[in-house]
Amino acid sequence: MRSTGRRAVLDAALALVDEGGLDAVTISALTARSGVSNGSVYHHFGSRAGLLTVLYGESFAHCVAALAPALEVGGPEEVVREVAARYLRWVAEHPGRARFLYAAPATADPAVKAEVFEPVARWFAQRMAAGELREIPLWALDAVVMGPAHECARRHLMGVLDLTRAADLVGDAVWAAVAPVG
Repeated sequence: MRSTGRRAVLDAALALVDEGGLDAVTISALTARSGVSNGSVYHHFGSRAGLLTVLYGESFAHCVAALAPALEVGGPEEVVREVAARYLRWVAEHPGRARFLYAAPATADPAVKAEVFEPVARWFAQRMAAGELREIPLWALDAVVMGPAHECARRHLMGVLDLTRAADLVGDAVWAAVAPVG
């Protein structure tokens, strides 16, 4: 059964991105795929850009929700390794959403992204303040901490890397990036 309205358009957009990239997401393709009218797309999202912003926020929240339980697994090293492992599992289980996040970062609403990521940022900030992790500016946290995971995820999405083979190595690299100095 086909979903209706707003959800149908979001699902159609995600499928279109997965099949043909951001350029495949046109209003006509959305209406054909979702079964809703042009007016419905504009009613729910205002524009194609509005749709992509909503889809980015939804996909980012989906990703962070998959990572958040890692914050409770133990000490700093275990948490950092588990965050990376959960991210790689999420990418493997949700390649369409992951492809979209990598393809459409300019569509992110910075305020929404910061709000969704706040529990993770807070955990890292508290551990850095306590000397349990290396001091890294919060604006650089994603790039520095998750850089190895992101690169492996991108290669996986291109079909050139099996994430199960990379998980331990990525955990080592991510921990090395934030392990306390000294």
